[in-house]
Amino acid sequence: MTAKKIFKFPAKLKKTIYLLAATGLTIHASNRSDFVSEKITAGVDGVVRSSRAISTFALTVADYKYSLHGLSTASGDYRRKLSEVVHLRSAKRILQLCETNRGFYVKAGQFVAAMRQVPKEYFSTLSSLQDQAVPCHFKAIKEVLISNLGQDFSEM
Repeated sequence: MTAKKIFKFPAKLKKTIYLLAATGLTIHASNRSDFVSEKITAGVDGVVRSSRAISTFALTVADYKYSLHGLSTASGDYRRKLSEVVHLRSAKRILQLCETNRGFYVKAGQFVAAMRQVPKEYFSTLSSLQDQAVPCHFKAIKEVLISNLGQDFSEM
């Protein structure tokens, strides 16, 4: 088996991934409408973020399963491919998810980056979330606090 062999995903798995992606894109497009109320927008945003996460993790699981298919776990080729290809590719995919979804996802990525029990490709890739995360403007933080607390925190 050569390193450059391209594995084709089964049709059923492809359909599932495409369906999840299309759902996320459709909801994301509807999220941009000016006439959608704020509560619906927040719910839609949650669905988009969740769809993005589900499709990312489904693709990662499929990547592990099918990239390593047919290789003996005791072989050097298995360990090399696992480390150099699958772990690194999956870590980059999860980093992109964290940066796109922001908030809790960045915190979860920071937690994984701090763990030494995960493969080195994960903590080295996700460590960029520790000190290179996109900062959030205080105005946005203040709006969230006001919406959750019901009033401006300076009035409390």
